[in-house]
Amino acid sequence: MRTAIVPPSWADFYAETHIPAAVRDGQTIRATGHTCETIDHTFAADIGQQIRDTFASIAETLAASGASWADVVEINSYHVGLRDQAELMTEIAGEFLADPYPAWTAVGVTELYDVDALIEISVVAVAPTPGRRRQAVRVVTT
Repeated sequence: MRTAIVPPSWADFYAETHIPAAVRDGQTIRATGHTCETIDHTFAADIGQQIRDTFASIAETLAASGASWADVVEINSYHVGLRDQAELMTEIAGEFLADPYPAWTAVGVTELYDVDALIEISVVAVAPTPGRRRQAVRVVTT
C-alpha cells in the first residue's frame, strides 16, 4: 500500500502542490527532494547551514515514515556550486550517516526550484521490519 508522508513542516507545501515529503510503499521510502527553507520561507546564506538544515529536514521526514538515516540506501544530491561544496558536504554528512554508508550521486546544477537554495537532496530508504535487526556490514572488494 502506498502512503504519502507529510510531516508538519511540509503541510503548507503539500496543500499548495500535492507533493508529499515522501512516499512509502511497503518498506521502501522515497523522499522528495528536500531543501532547507525555514518556517519564514528563507534560506540561510551560509552553505554549511543549508546542508545541515537539509539533512535535518530529511531526518524529520524519515522519522515520520518510520525510518532514520541508518535506513537510507541511496542519496541523490543536487548542488549549485558542487565543487565548492564537496568537502563541507562530506564533513556535515558525517554528522548524520554511519556505516554502512548509502550509495550517493552528487550532481552540479545551474539552479534549483527555490532561487536561494544551493542544495537539494532526495533519498531512498528501506524501513526496518518490526523485530528484524539490521545486518552487519559486509564490504566486498575485487
